This record gives sequence, C-alpha cells and structure tokens, in this order.
Amino acid sequence: MKAIKSYCIHALLMMVCIFLSASCSAAESSPEIVLIGSTPGDALIKSLLTIPSDTKVDFIRWDLKLNNESANPNSFVLNIAFGEGQPNTSWFKKGEEKRIFEGTFTVSKNENVKMGSTVYHLKSSSWPNRISMVKISENLFHLLTPQNHLMLGNGGWSYSLNRKDTVDSGEILIASVMSEDKSLQLTFDGRTPCRDIAAEHPEMNANKSCFKLKWRLILNRDTVNHLPTTYIIRKIVNNEPRDVSGKWTIIKGTPSNPNTIIYKIDPDKPAESLSFLVGDDNVLFFLNKKNEPHIGNEDFSFTLNKKISK
Repeated sequence: MKAIKSYCIHALLMMVCIFLSASCSAAESSPEIVLIGSTPGDALIKSLLTIPSDTKVDFIRWDLKLNNESANPNSFVLNIAFGEGQPNTSWFKKGEEKRIFEGTFTVSKNENVKMGSTVYHLKSSSWPNRISMVKISENLFHLLTPQNHLMLGNGGWSYSLNRKDTVDSGEILIASVMSEDKSLQLTFDGRTPCRDIAAEHPEMNANKSCFKLKWRLILNRDTVNHLPTTYIIRKIVNNEPRDVSGKWTIIKGTPSNPNTIIYKIDPDKPAESLSFLVGDDNVLFFLNKKNEPHIGNEDFSFTLNKKISK
C-alpha cells in the first residue's frame, strides 16, 4: 500500500510539473506580439508606407500586431498615425491622419550575414515593397533600409519599435556591425523616456513629472591611434541642460553574446556609468545595469542616432 501511495504522489507531482511547464511555455510563446513606438517621417519611410511625399510628417506613431494564431498564421495588422508634432507634447498639431494596413510576414535568420540575427519581413498589397525589421532582443526591434542597414533616425525619434508587453528575456540577439571609420569625434542625439533610466540613476534628480529626456553624446578619439579618450554628454532633465564629461571605453562581447560591442562612459564610476550597445556606426541602444536593452514606449525609444554632417 505504501508503494502504491508513493507512486500516486509521484505521478501527481509529475502531472503538476508538466502542467506548469506547459503553462509557462504557452505564456512565453504568445500567438501575438504587439510592437509600439514613434518614428521619424522622412522620405524613405513615407515611400514604404505610401504616404504622399509632400505630406508634412514630423513623426509616425506605430501599433503593430504580429499574429501567429492557427486560424490566421503569420499575419499582421499595422495602425499608424502621423502628422506635424505639437511642440512640447507627444501629440499632433492639427490632429493626425490614420492608416490601417494588413498583410503577412515571414521570418528569416542570418539574412544580414554581418548582423547575424532574426529579420521579420512585412508584406502588404497596399505597399510597393516589403518593410523589414531586425530583432535586437525579444523586446526590441529596429526597422531596416531596403539594403538591410539599421534605419537612421534623428534627434527627436528613432526607428526602434518596443514590445508593449515585455517578456523576461533581455538577451542581445544581434552582432554589432562596425566599419573602419576613423572619425576623431562622434556625435549622437536622441530623446528617451525618463522614468526607467532615472530609477537606475538617482543622480539625475528627475522629478516625478519627467516623461522624456533629451540627449547629446559626443565621443572623442585619440588623434594617433583612434582609441577612446574623452566624452561629453548633455542631458536635458526637468527642462534643464546638464553637461557631464569624463572617459569612455569600448567593451567587446558579453557573457551571452561575444559578437557585441558596447560603448561605456565613466567605466570607473559604476553607479553613474552608462552603457550603449553598438548596432552599427550610426545607431546606439541604451543598456541597463544588466547589459540588457532598455525598452521604450509609444512615444520614445532608448536609441541614439548619429548626427550626420551635411
């Protein structure tokens, strides 16, 4: 009897474990991924989204649902709103125009050999060409040019899309792509959400109403060997510009991804140090203290874009 009782208890425990495992697996493999964000409205993205070229667009707000349900596999619905931005707000000046696109998507791996990651390709009968984006992490995606390069944003918005309901995995899934650029000074601009990064950096003294931060990062290199020397970072917090300077360094690889490159400022001050994942020469992604990409919201992403001299 004891043997039978022991066997029954063991079987019951096994069933509970299997049930919990299946539940966790189902939660992690949700049939729907929702991506949100706001991107610039330059000529390329307007062309891809069939927005007339003469339409004044400061930014485009995205709500992209990727469905993988058995009844409707590999389908998507994209809602966008676009127009002129209302200064000092996250909305539009004269109301927004809206569009809805539906279509299908495919997923390819290692299509961009250098970046070596997963690329989603969106195809709609309303578009002249497909729109592609690379998976930076399970929670962060970035739009690609037709040549499979990361799209370059501006000081206001980037081309990153953020998972609305984040999953636990913050692992970096791409390899950094770098050229032999020998510029002695690199400048990156951007705007990010405030509260998440302010929570990690109390020295910012951001007030409770802070919802965005403006950034300019200037990285200097040695004139002879082109190695990192000094940096200047300007943060506009609570509408007040604050400049900080110091030293920066380059870190190659993380324990989970040896093919990444990270720029780290103030490496000798762990509490105040900031780290950036190098996507390529033009795009940087903010990392948290665990070296995981920060995830933005519908208004701003944690991305900096290289300022290109005209």
